Amino acid sequence: MNYLLEVLQGGDLRSDGHADEVAEDVIQDPALFPLLLDGLDEEDDVVRGRTAHSLEKVARSRPELFDGLLSRLIKQALDDKLPVVKWHLAMLFLNLNLSETETGEVISTLYLLLEDKSVFVKAWTISSLTILALENSGKKDKIISKLKVLENDKSAAVRNRTSKALRTLEEGEPLPKGCLKG
Repeated sequence: MNYLLEVLQGGDLRSDGHADEVAEDVIQDPALFPLLLDGLDEEDDVVRGRTAHSLEKVARSRPELFDGLLSRLIKQALDDKLPVVKWHLAMLFLNLNLSETETGEVISTLYLLLEDKSVFVKAWTISSLTILALENSGKKDKIISKLKVLENDKSAAVRNRTSKALRTLEEGEPLPKGCLKG
């Protein structure tokens, strides 16, 4: 484990630990980015979860660092067992410089994440899809149809997030506060 990832160790996933500080270090010194990216391959759940948190924050201001990594990030989002990794990647995708084809790949990935067991993964995925629908009018109707399936989800939090998303997309209400970090 490299020295940057060692800073992310310790405690449990209820805390972000030093994820924000590590993200700031990478933003200030992009040469550290590969060291942070290595954290997605760590077996330690805490390190992997905090790595995803840091990467999501880095993507907000340095999206160019992720050029050429979309396939890897999609695979991670679909295969990782940790909900925290999945939901941070669902948010991270919004900040990347994507072609139209890549946007379609991200949307397809998010559709799959809507089926995740985690309420948090579903909630952040709903938020991401809402924003993508606002930015890609040609994909809006299909995104709305995918979100409508969640109107009867067993989770009240998912139903609530879905309701707000649909009001934004169908009725033009403003994007709800808390729909996106950063």
